[in-house]
Amino acid sequence: MANQFQNRAAPDFEQLYPDGNARASECAMNLALTADTLINNISHLLQPFDLTPSSGLVLSMLADSGKPLPPHEIAKRLIVSRATITGLVDSLERRAYVNRRPHPTDRRMLLVEITDKGRQAADEFRPIVHRHHRAWFEPLDEKEKEQFIDFLHRIQASLNGSED
Repeated sequence: MANQFQNRAAPDFEQLYPDGNARASECAMNLALTADTLINNISHLLQPFDLTPSSGLVLSMLADSGKPLPPHEIAKRLIVSRATITGLVDSLERRAYVNRRPHPTDRRMLLVEITDKGRQAADEFRPIVHRHHRAWFEPLDEKEKEQFIDFLHRIQASLNGSED
């Protein structure tokens, strides 16, 4: 059964865009649609915790690290700017999910530390999200999931190498 939301290139795509490729454009459009849908679904799951997907990732990272992390390390791991992390940490701090504290050896730095409330939230939302991940990817068998991951890594490498 065809998905009603699939994006397809126009039949005259190749004539309109001779330097393009209809299937490549369809891949890009469908990947973007899938990513948006995935983020929207995760957002819905995290609403009861007053979290966004990005703030949920920060909380998960801190829960897994077992130690406080400097904001620049969080930004590097999430591949976002320091300004973005500042906003995320501000939001998490307002909810009492994290605390900022001075770095013990570098007065110029701060560390972000998960609170007990933040750890409890992470312990509650992560099983829910992972259960849904499993269901969402149920149409793929394990070999297909491995292939899909490989395809995504290859595309990510190509995107990271592009200059235009």
